[in-house]
Amino acid sequence: METNIFKSYDVRGIYPSQINEDAAKRIGNAVAGFLTAKTLVIGEDGRSSSPQLRQAVVEGVTVAGCDVIYIGQCTTPAFYYAIKRLEADGGIMITASHNPAEYNGLKIMKKNAAPVDRNSGLQKIKELAAGEIFIAEHEGRFNHRTDMLNNYVDFLINVSGVKPGLNLKIIADAGNGVSSLVIAPLFDKLKINYAKLFFDIDGSFPNRSPDPARNNGLETLAAEVKKQKADMGLAFDGDADRLAVVDEKGEFVPAQYILAILWQNGGKTVRKHKVVYDLRFSRAVKEFFGDSGIRSVVGHSYLAGKMRETDALVGGETSGHFFFRETNYNESAALAALKLIKILQESGGKLSELIQPFKQGYYSGEINIAVNNPARPGEIIGVLKNKYKDEKIDELDGLTVENSDWWFNIRQSNTEPAMRLVVEANTEALVEAKIAEIKNEIENLLSLKR
Repeated sequence: METNIFKSYDVRGIYPSQINEDAAKRIGNAVAGFLTAKTLVIGEDGRSSSPQLRQAVVEGVTVAGCDVIYIGQCTTPAFYYAIKRLEADGGIMITASHNPAEYNGLKIMKKNAAPVDRNSGLQKIKELAAGEIFIAEHEGRFNHRTDMLNNYVDFLINVSGVKPGLNLKIIADAGNGVSSLVIAPLFDKLKINYAKLFFDIDGSFPNRSPDPARNNGLETLAAEVKKQKADMGLAFDGDADRLAVVDEKGEFVPAQYILAILWQNGGKTVRKHKVVYDLRFSRAVKEFFGDSGIRSVVGHSYLAGKMRETDALVGGETSGHFFFRETNYNESAALAALKLIKILQESGGKLSELIQPFKQGYYSGEINIAVNNPARPGEIIGVLKNKYKDEKIDELDGLTVENSDWWFNIRQSNTEPAMRLVVEANTEALVEAKIAEIKNEIENLLSLKR
């Protein structure tokens, strides 16, 4: 079993060269043991290799004496819901989320659908999986539940407060992922006027990347929004835990603006509650949150943990994960979509108008800088910290440097051999200048170390 498939938040790799049936069986067995679980929920996304990996996971779990509740193809948020609803001891979701088609993985949760990451057990699971497979005296039972998706749809309708008969036109892009299993019955029940894009589940993702925010993944959606004069376009990633939005002009709406209006328009009660955001958010949004805003380290398990710790009502990341107290502090792209639809309907305005107050300054978006040597990220942080030592410095996650006219954050990626950089400044020229300045420092360091 390749140990490098164990990432910061989950297990992920290329199938079958990195992650395969043997690894899946071992990890399933290890999860059952680590959680001392009596019952685990198992779900899978629509990737071509998911059925094979699911079968292996089930075998590993049941030989450990643990019962399996298999809920079939589902979205990751529906999987979270099932763990909580069925009062299981945890679960394993077979998914590689937004990664390309050749990848697959395992997302591991404990009781109450709390995430298991490198700080809460993933390392121990890796150690157990590398050892002997535990075989219990009595094999666990297998139970196939087919009602969880319908239950989840009803739950979303109930907590969102959306009523049938909305006067909006929506374009929904499932990207050939499993979001269609939830969005179609959800929008149909609410009689939402919507058009479908790529609703057929296809693990090869023939129409766009499973990550709609990459490789021009929103082009078709944006064109369709303009063509059909829709009010908004919604795109979901491979397992429907991320949401990307385009406004009525077909222009991408950053997730930080979506979180701001979710919080702003949630009513007076919401404004009294905390909102958790990742530290890459723009100054305008952070200032808008004021004392109610709580910064988090980047990463969905960290943000979900901060939500639980502070009992925040809503949270979000620039990647398009949106977290809600109603969903047990886990992410739900479908609930974010419903809440956004409700806000748009009740405001009577256009989405481009709702986000206008937050469009201040110039924001680079996330820039990837390849760094193949594991030791280099720490050296890069050190060099930049020294260069900008006269500015305000913060090291919550990587390095954040603040000046009155600009700021940037650079941190090591949790999933790739790369550094992630975001820069914001008062002018576009200053953004470009700072990016060039930072990249130049990194290039100089790397060339010296060759």
